[in-house]
Amino acid sequence: MRNHKHTRASSASSDPNNNSNSENKTHWQPFTTQNPGFDEYYKKQGIVIVPSDWDTFVEVLITLLPAAFRINSSSQFCEDIKSQLEKDFMNSFKVEITYGDEVEAIRPLAWYHDNPAWHSNFSRMQQGQNQTLERFHEFLKLANEIGNITRQEAVSTVPPLFLDVHRDHFVLDHMCAAPGSKTFQLLDIIYQSTKPGSLPDEMVIANDLDV
Repeated sequence: MRNHKHTRASSASSDPNNNSNSENKTHWQPFTTQNPGFDEYYKKQGIVIVPSDWDTFVEVLITLLPAAFRINSSSQFCEDIKSQLEKDFMNSFKVEITYGDEVEAIRPLAWYHDNPAWHSNFSRMQQGQNQTLERFHEFLKLANEIGNITRQEAVSTVPPLFLDVHRDHFVLDHMCAAPGSKTFQLLDIIYQSTKPGSLPDEMVIANDLDV
C-alpha cells in the first residue's frame, strides 16, 4: 500500500539581506505518491476489473489513515485514561469543532469490546489555535512514552481479535512480529484473562528476521 512520507527540504529566502538563520530554516514536503512501477504491477494482477475504476482505486490507497491508538489494559491507569477520553476530550472537541457535518473528533472503535481502542479524526477541524487539540496531542505523547497506550492502526487491531485467544492457548507470532503492536495486543488479551495475583497459563512466542 502506498504511504505518505515526508522529506526535509531547505528553505532559503530570496531576500539577500536575510541572515543565515533564515537560510537554515527547514520545512516538510510530502513525497510524490505516483509510482509507475506500482501501477504497472497491480494492473497486471487484474485487481481492478473495470479499467475506469483504476483512479478511484489509487485514490483510496493514497488516502491517509486516521490516527488510532489502544489503551493498554495492563496499565494501572487504564480506566482513568478511558474516563478522561470520554468525559474530557470528547466533550471539549464537540465545543471547538465548527463544522456542522463533522464526524466525532475522537471516538472509541465500536467493534472493540469495552472501548480500549480509539480513533481520532482532525482532518476537518478548525485550523489555527486549538487548545484542546494541542492538549490532546501532549496527552497521547506522554501516555505512549510511559506505556499507557499503544499507537496502532485500527486495521492492525483486527487479527488478534479474530484469533480469539483463550486461557489455554500458546500463540506463535511467526517470523513477522515487528514492530510488535499486535504482539503487545495479544499479551494484553492474555493479561485480561488472568486472575489478579496469578501467572497466565498462555504464552506468546514472537519472532522476526534478525537483520
